[in-house]
Amino acid sequence: MPTLRDSTGSTACMEHQVFEHIKQALLVTLNWQAPSVSMPRKLSSLQFTIKSFQRHFDRVITIENEGGYMRDVLEYKPYMDERIKHLSRDHDRFRERLRKLIPELNDIKEWEEPRFDQVCDQLRSLVAEIDRHNEAEVELLQESMLVDDGGEG
Repeated sequence: MPTLRDSTGSTACMEHQVFEHIKQALLVTLNWQAPSVSMPRKLSSLQFTIKSFQRHFDRVITIENEGGYMRDVLEYKPYMDERIKHLSRDHDRFRERLRKLIPELNDIKEWEEPRFDQVCDQLRSLVAEIDRHNEAEVELLQESMLVDDGGEG
């Protein structure tokens, strides 16, 4: 019989998958180089995609922070507490950067292409940091499941 913990785990997995698709859509939009696409159209597409990115990022982070798998890691491997806290601080830092970048993106005028390019570079950098963060989370989860702490005769 599925438990609440099982459904939380499957929800987290599904949300991570959805977030990954939206992140890829954001990167496609950021890297859109077709000469026929004007900057205002790319800007509009980015404004649309970043809203979805932010919503799903917030959803994934909320699931992780509120009883997600990191709580299980902490329960069974309390010595990983500092690494988990570091990852949690990353969540706050990423949210803050998004809160600053989205209004900046929304404020760009169609003649401000250099400014637009700067914001695009900042968004690419943020996505790369989130990717590194996710790799660190996966590494921590794998380590927590694979490392035997002993205690058996």
